[in-house]
Amino acid sequence: MATVHTRPRRAAILLAVGAVAVLGVVPPPTGSAAAEPRTFTLVGSLQDELGCAADWQPDCAATELAPTDAVGVHSAEFTVPAGSHEYKVAVNGSWDEAYGLDGGSENIPLVVAGPATLRFTFDDATHRVALAPVELSGGPGPGDDAIVTAPARDSGAGESFYFVMTDRFANGDPSNDTGGRTGDRLATGLDPTDKSFYHGGDLAGLRDRLDYIEGLGATAIWLTPSFVNRPVQGTGASVSAGYHGYWITDFTQIDPHLGTNAELEALIADAHARDIKVYFDIITNHTADVIDYAEQTYAYVDQATRPYTDAAGVPFDPADHADGGPFPTLDPLTSFPYTPVIAPEDADLKVPAWLNDPTLYHNRGDSTWTGESVTHGDFSGLDDLMTEHPTVVDGFVDVYDEWIDLGIDGFRIDTAKHVNREFWEQWTARVLDYAHANGKPDFFMFGEVYDADAALLAPYMRDTDMNAVLDFAFQAGASSYARGFSATGLRALFASDDRYTTADTSAAALPTFLGNHDMGRIGHMVKDSGDALRRSELAHSLMYLTRGQPVVYYGDEQGFVGDGDLGGTDKDARQSMFASQVPEFTEQRLLTGEVAGSVDRFDPEAPLYTHIAELAGIREASAALTGGSQVERLVGGADGSVYAFSRVDREERVEHLVALNNSTEAQTVSLTTLTPGAAYEALLGVDDGAAATATADGEGALTLTVPPLAAVLLRADRTVGTLDADAGLSVDAPAPGAGLRGQPPVTADVDDDTWAETSFAYRVVGDPGWTPLGTAETTQPRVFHDVTALAPGTLVEYRAVSTDAAGNRVAGSSYASVGVAVDGGAGPGPDPGSELVTVPGSHNAVMGCAGDWQPACEQARLSRRADGAYAGTFTLPPGSYEYKVAVGGSWDVNYGAGGAPGGANVAYTVTGGAPQQVTFVYDPTTHWFTSTAEGPLLTVPGSHQSELGCAADWSPDCLATWLQDPDGDGAYTYTTPALPAGVYEAKVAHDLSWAENYGAGGARDGANIPFTAPGGKPVTFTYVLATHLLTIDVADPPAPGLGEQRAHWIDERTIAWPPSWIPEGAPAASSSFRLHGSPDGSLEVADGVVTGGEGHDLALDPAGLTPDQLTRFPALAGHLALRLPDGLTRPDVERLAGGELLVSQHAVDGTTQAVSGVQIPGVLDALYAGAVDRDLGVTWAKGRPEMALWAPTAQKVDLLLWRGTDVTGQPLRVPTRRQSDGSWTARGERSWAGSAYRYEVTVYVPSTDAVEVNAVTDPYSVALTTNSTHSVLVDLADKAFRPRQWERAKQPVVRPVDQTVYELHVRDFSASDATVLPRLRGTYGAFAVQGAGRAQLRQLQRAGLTTVHLLPTFDIATIQEDRDAQRVPDGDLAELAPDSTEQQERVAAVAADDAFNWGYDPFHWSAPEGSYALDPEGGARVAEFRTMVGALHADGLQVVLDQVFNHTAASGQATTSVLDRVVPGYYHRLTLGGTVETSTCCQNVATEHAMAQKLMVDSVVTWARDYKVDGFRFDLMGHHSVETMLAVREALDALTPRRDGVDGSAVYLYGEGWNFGEVADNRLFTQATQGQLGGTGIGTFSDRLRDAVRGGGPFDEDPRVQGFGSGAATDPNGASVNGTAEEQLARAQHQADLVRLGLAGNLRDFAFQTSDGQVRSGDEIDYNGQPAGYADSPEEVVTYVDAHDNETLFDSLTHKLPRDTAMSDRVRMNTLSLATTALAQTPSFWHAGAELLRSKSLDRNSYDSGDWFNHLDLAGRDNGFGRGLPPEQENADLWPFQKALLADPALKPSPADIAAAEQGALDLLRLRFSTPLFRLGDAALIQEKVTFPGSGPDAAPGVVVMHVDDRRRGSSPDVDKDLDGLLVVFNASDEPVTQVLPELAGRRHTLAPVQAKGSDAVVRRTTWSAATGTVSVPPRTVAVLVEKRASGRG
Repeated sequence: MATVHTRPRRAAILLAVGAVAVLGVVPPPTGSAAAEPRTFTLVGSLQDELGCAADWQPDCAATELAPTDAVGVHSAEFTVPAGSHEYKVAVNGSWDEAYGLDGGSENIPLVVAGPATLRFTFDDATHRVALAPVELSGGPGPGDDAIVTAPARDSGAGESFYFVMTDRFANGDPSNDTGGRTGDRLATGLDPTDKSFYHGGDLAGLRDRLDYIEGLGATAIWLTPSFVNRPVQGTGASVSAGYHGYWITDFTQIDPHLGTNAELEALIADAHARDIKVYFDIITNHTADVIDYAEQTYAYVDQATRPYTDAAGVPFDPADHADGGPFPTLDPLTSFPYTPVIAPEDADLKVPAWLNDPTLYHNRGDSTWTGESVTHGDFSGLDDLMTEHPTVVDGFVDVYDEWIDLGIDGFRIDTAKHVNREFWEQWTARVLDYAHANGKPDFFMFGEVYDADAALLAPYMRDTDMNAVLDFAFQAGASSYARGFSATGLRALFASDDRYTTADTSAAALPTFLGNHDMGRIGHMVKDSGDALRRSELAHSLMYLTRGQPVVYYGDEQGFVGDGDLGGTDKDARQSMFASQVPEFTEQRLLTGEVAGSVDRFDPEAPLYTHIAELAGIREASAALTGGSQVERLVGGADGSVYAFSRVDREERVEHLVALNNSTEAQTVSLTTLTPGAAYEALLGVDDGAAATATADGEGALTLTVPPLAAVLLRADRTVGTLDADAGLSVDAPAPGAGLRGQPPVTADVDDDTWAETSFAYRVVGDPGWTPLGTAETTQPRVFHDVTALAPGTLVEYRAVSTDAAGNRVAGSSYASVGVAVDGGAGPGPDPGSELVTVPGSHNAVMGCAGDWQPACEQARLSRRADGAYAGTFTLPPGSYEYKVAVGGSWDVNYGAGGAPGGANVAYTVTGGAPQQVTFVYDPTTHWFTSTAEGPLLTVPGSHQSELGCAADWSPDCLATWLQDPDGDGAYTYTTPALPAGVYEAKVAHDLSWAENYGAGGARDGANIPFTAPGGKPVTFTYVLATHLLTIDVADPPAPGLGEQRAHWIDERTIAWPPSWIPEGAPAASSSFRLHGSPDGSLEVADGVVTGGEGHDLALDPAGLTPDQLTRFPALAGHLALRLPDGLTRPDVERLAGGELLVSQHAVDGTTQAVSGVQIPGVLDALYAGAVDRDLGVTWAKGRPEMALWAPTAQKVDLLLWRGTDVTGQPLRVPTRRQSDGSWTARGERSWAGSAYRYEVTVYVPSTDAVEVNAVTDPYSVALTTNSTHSVLVDLADKAFRPRQWERAKQPVVRPVDQTVYELHVRDFSASDATVLPRLRGTYGAFAVQGAGRAQLRQLQRAGLTTVHLLPTFDIATIQEDRDAQRVPDGDLAELAPDSTEQQERVAAVAADDAFNWGYDPFHWSAPEGSYALDPEGGARVAEFRTMVGALHADGLQVVLDQVFNHTAASGQATTSVLDRVVPGYYHRLTLGGTVETSTCCQNVATEHAMAQKLMVDSVVTWARDYKVDGFRFDLMGHHSVETMLAVREALDALTPRRDGVDGSAVYLYGEGWNFGEVADNRLFTQATQGQLGGTGIGTFSDRLRDAVRGGGPFDEDPRVQGFGSGAATDPNGASVNGTAEEQLARAQHQADLVRLGLAGNLRDFAFQTSDGQVRSGDEIDYNGQPAGYADSPEEVVTYVDAHDNETLFDSLTHKLPRDTAMSDRVRMNTLSLATTALAQTPSFWHAGAELLRSKSLDRNSYDSGDWFNHLDLAGRDNGFGRGLPPEQENADLWPFQKALLADPALKPSPADIAAAEQGALDLLRLRFSTPLFRLGDAALIQEKVTFPGSGPDAAPGVVVMHVDDRRRGSSPDVDKDLDGLLVVFNASDEPVTQVLPELAGRRHTLAPVQAKGSDAVVRRTTWSAATGTVSVPPRTVAVLVEKRASGRG
């Protein structure tokens, strides 16, 4: 319910003059060297009249300004005579110093109409002069009688129009259907079966149906043009007839298709007899297309290119002669850019005869609808008249005067905006005068100005005698509201009514409409919005109940929709009311749901007819509704669904309260009426469920329930309330003295809840008389004053007088100056605040607006973000567009290119072959704006952002640090003076995310860029888009290096120092260096001098760093080597390394050249190498814990111990002992078992520059309390935590190459499994109970699955472990639409606190995650984890853990930072400047450091030994070194069954071998990446086969790039991103080569003939510029087509396969894609649910998408597709692709489809293990036995044939004793294929038994001909044929 804040009614009026202030540069104050006070004199052309001897006399005492109480401010009053003057202020009586306009040298103009006393004020601080009238008119008085006038009303207004296309309404006389012509339709124009031709309607039919029109309540009929038209124009497909009336050849006669002039007179007479007026639609802009051009080209030629010339050849502009005077004589052969030609037979075609003169036309070619062509260009060939010519003006005056004589009551003027304004000024005045003089006092003319903004429409009423214009702005707002958009659009629409308010005009005269013959019907506009009939009724209610004259477009009252091939516009919307013969018309449905059919449609009982008739009757009976004021009361209800307003007639003064609701739910709102205490009677809405009565309280408050999609009309029982006459007057002018330009608004602030009329007037100061500006009728009264005719400096007084219903008045005045501000200064432009901010432009229609360039369109709204910027994202089709930004719903305040007020349009292009999401952003401070279609949105995320208004640091999506480029030079800048002093880091992010970011040196994903802010000084960030270089300029910067750590202490004796700070050209030896240290962090730097602590001189080693040192630290190449003095002992070094450190560099004279902090990992590794051999964490001996924490820089470490896991009490404090290797140790008691503990580490922390006391958990924790707040002492050998099944179950043994891995998330496994007890869902325990998930794993294992790979199960920092505190999304998400955004909104709202996350946020590496445990306390989670492992082992499945040692979730002093609070600055990989690298996503771990590597190795060993884990997958393994991975391998190999209970050598290792980030290309060490692990047995994921099968890559902007498994080249999806047919074929052939290589193990040496015809080895085949083949052995490659990253396989295929692909075929392609990994000679990796068509509702990155989008139904009932649009953060750019797919029910598989996919996948597993030939396990065997027949340039697209030959040949082993070989055919095409393989002729292949007896009947259609070696395979099928062992073989 809306809340209404009431306030006392007050008799107050606040006057505001909206103005554009003139801004200038404010120079600094000028001080005087002398002690004497400065004097200031007003000087100028007015001095001699103010008592001076002469003008411009700086030493005249008569005009000297006197000091005021304000320092530096002087003022004086002078009576200035009438006239034009100039002035400025002189200082100290001379011209040495003087100030004028805006504090500059220019004189200030002043114009007054009579003697006026003015106050001049000069401020010496700003050097600006202010000016104010001393006396302004005050409260109301008798003089106001001349100002107060009634609001303007046009006597010809007040009608209800029925707009009819005569040819399509009724056929009363079939004899005139051919227009008196003979022949076919091209001669007569008649073809009732074609919507482009005449159908037979006529004036006679219209006359016959007057009862029908009268019954609708119409009081005026508006006819489409009825003059004689050229019957047919155009050729070929564009041929059509002039049935619409706009191709006129004779302006004096009725077209014979429609009737005669006499029939028109008869129609008018009959209509007048019913009090119905008749309006003619007229044209002055053009005629029919009669004139051709001799040049036979028709492109528009502007005047700049070819001006007009007169007959003598003199250039001229018609605009200079458009005032009605003499016009240049023109020559048709020379005067025009084109030579007009008229066919002889058409020489006299046009009537009147003057129209046949070709020089009376513009003859410039077809309009482009922009610039001068709007008024000079031909309307698509129609002859454009030169309306500047007096002959044309006079001729059309005569033409239309004659129609007035015939009896026409008014004109609708076509294409008014395409005719010059001077024409209208002359023509409208003369025609209106003629009508008035000839008995037509109410004659009314309204123009068609096709713009939806009052600022563009109103001038036709203000500046001409046009009575009104068609209200296109209303049409846009009303249709949007009817479709369900917020009523804020209506608020903006009606707020702009003031544009029409003058002394003679108002918005009350505007014809309002909902649709027409050009833009289409309201029925079409609402047809897709739900309940379209009621929405059309709602739109008509709005039209009839609001101000203006309603226009019903014929047929709307019968529910016509007007659908068609033109998108509902133009000809689509011109149906026949009589029985149509056009199939397109007859076959479409009406809004009622009824098929239109070929029947007459004049049903007076039609729902819309009766609704409109009722509205018309109510309106006709109410003066308030026909012509009363309209006062907005409320925009409220859910999503702004309710719009309420009051209508009041000034004579009756009774409130008619209207409320409309566009929601499908009833809305209850509270509002304040204009009539306190009134009882209201409902006149409309009761039938829809509204209450029949309502009562307002004494303050006018009323609560009202508005039925859904309905309007309510209430009439008060008394007159409106009045002002409190005793209240004081409050006058306010927000910008007194403001500078005025153009048409500034003049506003008055009156009581919000009192009806009153406010009259405005102005006068030039000194003039006793007032000039009226108009009377406003709302509670936000405003008028506009056109000041263009007033001279600069004219001082204007404005007055507003408001009169209430009782005649009480309040009044106020203000003043302003034309052209120059006289307010003494200028402030920034207003912030839009809550005003409507939109992006009006040529894209508005496709955004859902009713037309383009609509500043009030709600669908183009930008919303204010938390960071202060405005933004909006819209889905736009490809094309070129232009736009601006508008504030307030109109053009009053708008910004163009560069943020300039009223500036140029900004152009952009949406590329691609499908709609794209485009985000627009606007800065309300700078007014700059841009969009993602123009380039990336650029921000500067960093550690400074929280100081600048961002919610958090490192927020790429915060526009408070938005880089802008107003001048468009490609250099984007952001400047802030607001940063406090400190050291910060920054980089640049593109498009508000980390997906593309640039750091130091312009490197993508590069290092953070440090900078130091001095505090209170400007810091400017400049980013050059072309180079990606970010520079940070700091005013008054400190010494270089300060705030950074660019010194590197790499061993006991050496510090590496950057050479960049050595002065250019100087030798390094010319500088000296000093090490400063302080254990307590007391070093200070002031003016470059380091104070505090101790200092030691460093010696420059001219030999530089040694080769050994550079091997260890390759990134330090080129650094200087500084040696520590020999006198420093090891204890000294240890002491220094544990405190604050700085190194300073000095010049010979002692000047400081640089000061930098010091990185210490190198020296710590050197000092404490022995710690690598220590057992860290907790070890147990005879039940007692031995505890060790490595903290070499700590000054003190205490153990804090809590008995048990209740940590609310005070802990026991236990001192620890420091050991020589930097460890701190303690020995505990048996009783400590199960106790919680922490370490309290006292240590210097560089990031805080202080000694901190950190209470931290143990980095080696194996057990924890809930949410990991404390470590827990648990002995992993304790039998209490060793479940029996885990102890007894044997670990399955699997060869690496046999690995068939199922990637599974612990929570996904059972979170939605109804067969598992609710308390066990999502837990480790679910793996050990009988449920659908376990049954599925067992089924897969029986088929061949060997291993379950679990996503991270170590302790995770980002999941709530208290199950009672875990949040779930609100509501029932299953009830929402499959393409809705609501699901993701609700999921995102709880994502930070729900139970789900992938888990790649390490907290403690060696303890199980607690959120997956029933009991996360202590050892309970250990036991539950082991229960899971035991159950999987018992089911015959190995367990692989996903390990993330490349980063931690946090660093520094964050609560989830462990390592950095124990040894600050050691464990994380730092940039050269000392900031943490984040290329992995988060805080990168430097496992190349000895103790970081040890932590990784020890953790892996713990999981393998103490949990019996069978394998490990390493996240971003390429960020580790080969050395580190071999250390892991070596440690595992040392585990033996006898000593450790496990065989560590059997543990399989694999990981992501991607090459990127700061370690890329082996910059810091030899990385564990693809191709660099040969001989190690460690596997890497292969993206080669993945991308080849799926198509494209995982981050494609357009996800429809096809691959081998998604129809590339064979079944194209039509997306342009796939390229031409030739490009598709070439890519498909190469993709097939990558598939072949992947099937053969992706070996670097495997060779075959590729698609280019060459025999190439794997490392010679290209994959995105890299060698495709990289492995030495097949187990070093993990082949996959689906994983937790990116879209699931099913979702990928949904994007890529043609939309109409049947689900059964989608199932087959899913199976075929999986077959490429299942049948490969490598470990095979499957994403959980891939066998069940698993979908994540197209989510590209579901890491934090909750259970909802990560839904996994292992029972096979629901695959998860259609659960709403996936989360916006990761998928917004793909929503335009995703929405239609998700909404398509045909793309949702049934349980039967899922079952078919499952059976196909099981068959693949069975095939994989049906013969060892799929798993040869040896590179040499693969090269010997595997071939690809049919490969090469002639290979069939979409087909791969693989042969494995197992015949004994020489020393080749016989791998499968039962087979001589196998043949595999992958047919990914949509057609059967036949492959002739002559090299296999004679071989005896048969379909493999698995498939012969399997689930797929289609594959059994495979045939083999041994005679010819021919195999035939059905479409979308993988077929395996085996060759049984030949008899006698042996």
